[in-house]
Amino acid sequence: MRRGVTPLLAVAPADSFGPVRAALARYGDVAVQADAADWAVDREEEAALWAGAERGRLAGPLPAPVRQRLVASRRLVRCVAGAVLGVDPLLLELTRDPGGRPRLRGYAHLQVSLSHTGSRLVLALGAGGVPVGVDVERADRPVRVETLADRICTPHERAVLAGLPPAGRPAVLLRLWTLKEAHAKALGAGLRLPFTGFGFRLLGRTAVLTDDRGRPVRPVESRFTTHLTGTGHLVSVAAGPPAG
Repeated sequence: MRRGVTPLLAVAPADSFGPVRAALARYGDVAVQADAADWAVDREEEAALWAGAERGRLAGPLPAPVRQRLVASRRLVRCVAGAVLGVDPLLLELTRDPGGRPRLRGYAHLQVSLSHTGSRLVLALGAGGVPVGVDVERADRPVRVETLADRICTPHERAVLAGLPPAGRPAVLLRLWTLKEAHAKALGAGLRLPFTGFGFRLLGRTAVLTDDRGRPVRPVESRFTTHLTGTGHLVSVAAGPPAG
């Protein structure tokens, strides 16, 4: 059983990433957050280097914020992963597996997952081949509770939501949503995984995976963590089950 929470650290391009390496060694997985503006580059040649195999997208009609986020996120992945692996970041190649999950070619033992909302970037890393998934949303994002709950919640989760004061339902629903997105990414299932078929029991910053009736799924091999950041974002991380 994997206990505890996945750490969430803030990073900047000038960092040595020592805390990231230490957290990954201690916990087996770690998440980092950053602002796209801090990781953006102005020169076209440099942007193309960081974009790597996706440099062709930069030649298309991308809106400026999307272009900035694309380059910044790839730079973030390469710099953080390069520091962990002891490899020149520009020598790392970011690809995708058949399920759409990002992969570092030649380094399957270091798993990665990316998410963004606006200019906020979040990257999760899993050591030893442990799959990870991450999702981020604004904590104050407006939601239509009944509509979203019908789309993503199990009957048990909808009953739990109905028992909460109306003012408290959006925050719980957003957390469930980010947890389900993170879990689907860790599995490599994406939108193919019906969110109404599995649920979560929320326990502080952690959560327990359940079936559609609210019963814990056994054995407990994965761990799920949600952070509320100082920037007003919800970050949920799914890690596991352990590889092998």
